[in-house]
Amino acid sequence: MRAAHDAGTVAGLKNKGFQTPLDYTEPVQKDPLIRSVDPRSVLAQLRRRSAVAVARHPFWQQAEARLLDRFSYIRQPEGPRFDHGIQLLGQPIHLDAGSLQMIWSVGLLAYLSDLRATLGFWSSRLAPSGLLMFVTFGPDTLRSLAMALGDEEQSRHVPAYPDMHDIGDALVGLGMSDPVMDAEWLEFTYSTAESALADIRALGGNPLIARPPGLAGQAWRARILQALEVLRSSGLIRLRIECVFGHAWARDLQTLRKANDPGQSRPVVWAPRNHSDP
Repeated sequence: MRAAHDAGTVAGLKNKGFQTPLDYTEPVQKDPLIRSVDPRSVLAQLRRRSAVAVARHPFWQQAEARLLDRFSYIRQPEGPRFDHGIQLLGQPIHLDAGSLQMIWSVGLLAYLSDLRATLGFWSSRLAPSGLLMFVTFGPDTLRSLAMALGDEEQSRHVPAYPDMHDIGDALVGLGMSDPVMDAEWLEFTYSTAESALADIRALGGNPLIARPPGLAGQAWRARILQALEVLRSSGLIRLRIECVFGHAWARDLQTLRKANDPGQSRPVVWAPRNHSDP
């Protein structure tokens, strides 16, 4: 965005010690929680596959099991709970502000174009000291497949996902207390490229805005199968999924008072847990 200055502005700058007009280019920062996916395409593909079936996919079943493991170490709040999962994507949600003691979400964030809006909705619906727990895909999900397809930016064939640091920063910005973010790798193995492709497609297809137009033909299918074969190791095709886990608390009154102190910091805890590239 180029700044333009009229004659009066230039004169004002010279009076302040500037001898030449300011001419600069200011980069436009992209919101890391806004994804380049088409929400209508997401809904259409989930309806075609059944959002309930997608939520029961082995990827999400494994992710939820690990989220439950983390939940077992956390103080469990008593009161109204809301499960905001993939099957509720696109459906109107009517919840009063501050009415929930807990929000639980498995996978929903992975299918959104605007994560920040949903995080804001969650934080506003939690009562003081209410708990938010969620799991979504991390940015390295299916990264190796994207590389094999030449989609290094993950903008055409394999969707990209936000980094856990950006999600954690958003939780802090929303006033959530004691946010904890960590990530873990899951690996799934397949004997054939066809079975691996079917499992990937069962997750919801390709909703990227810049995806190739038109229907994919046999040549494209053959290319994907060839790319999957590149991932074969020790006789099996290996798909690696990065799961990002997060939890945070809605502020209680004491935390709110502390937040009024300009010097009060609210750091995010980055707690890598078994996050090694297998």
